Amino acid sequence: MKIGTLTYHDTTNYGAVLQAYALQKKINDLGYDCEIIDYKCDAITQRYKIKKLSECKNLKQLVKSILTNRNSKILKNKFKNFEKNYQKLSSKSYYKSDIIDTNRIYDKFVVGSDQVWNLELSGEDATYFLDFVDSDEKKLSYAASFGYSKVPDKYLDITKENLSKFNNILVREEQGKKIVKNLLNRDVEITLDPTLLLNSSDWNNIIDKTNIENINYDYILLYIIAPNNDIIEFARKLAKKKNCKIIYINHSYKNVIGVKNVKTAGPDEFLYYLKNAKYIVTTSFHGVAFSINFKKQFFYALSKETNNFNSRIENLVNLLGLEDRTIDKDFSKYKTINYENVYSKLDEQRTLSQNELRKELVKKYDKK
Repeated sequence: MKIGTLTYHDTTNYGAVLQAYALQKKINDLGYDCEIIDYKCDAITQRYKIKKLSECKNLKQLVKSILTNRNSKILKNKFKNFEKNYQKLSSKSYYKSDIIDTNRIYDKFVVGSDQVWNLELSGEDATYFLDFVDSDEKKLSYAASFGYSKVPDKYLDITKENLSKFNNILVREEQGKKIVKNLLNRDVEITLDPTLLLNSSDWNNIIDKTNIENINYDYILLYIIAPNNDIIEFARKLAKKKNCKIIYINHSYKNVIGVKNVKTAGPDEFLYYLKNAKYIVTTSFHGVAFSINFKKQFFYALSKETNNFNSRIENLVNLLGLEDRTIDKDFSKYKTINYENVYSKLDEQRTLSQNELRKELVKKYDKK
């Protein structure tokens, strides 16, 4: 059986690319022929497009582009190399106008697990609801996310209509489960992000092939979605207390003084920095997920923005009993994470999530 997955794969976002790889690998490991459908969503393409200097609308944009474009091109090439080496994409790229043609190629479609049902993010592109698929029996979501706590009023009708056509729905967060319950009065299962379906050995197969100079000192990996002085200061204090240096992965045009700023890490290098860190300080869901996968002592902070995506982090840490790893000025409160207990819960969730995925893939349907 040939499976096509649909997600945000064509980006320079570490979490998006690595979850796309992980879902494909897990489906392949279950015995299926799986490809990532190389779908080009206009809104996502524009979001990650490198802005030409001639496209800059003001002096600030011009200066920012001058300072970042070289690194952005290096980064994009590294992501393309990762795609070439580790992801199996469809033989051609598809657009809204011809995505319907994939019905002749794939027996089933799996959408997930990024914020694929966030219509603000996708530019109101209902393709990620599999609206082009010719049979409802061929539609499956795995760990799909909405990215908001409630569906905006303007998207209620299109969301409800499209979700009602799914044979089954698997979501990533409690938030998503509540949305489906409110819209369809259906109970659905919560499943792990695909990056957690793979274990550290799976990720080590990529890390071991990474062409990067070995780091021979203890360091704290700082990975935050947006610059935050309070979190950077926390990392500095932790570094002083633990006698570590700081490596800061970021794509900002600004440098943080006194740390190693890494601006062009590819997905494989990103994994290397995570695996070899002594400690991890992050505001990223996938920063937390990989900290757990690599059994790291980590600290996380939630966003204080009104429209935030905190639920995905909260759902994961609550599930595994790690909610006490929130950043606090009092270092004495932190105890060493007991990963024996954490992994007992994680392995149980891995089994449940994998079984849910397998169950949906083996369901029969009438191809005619």
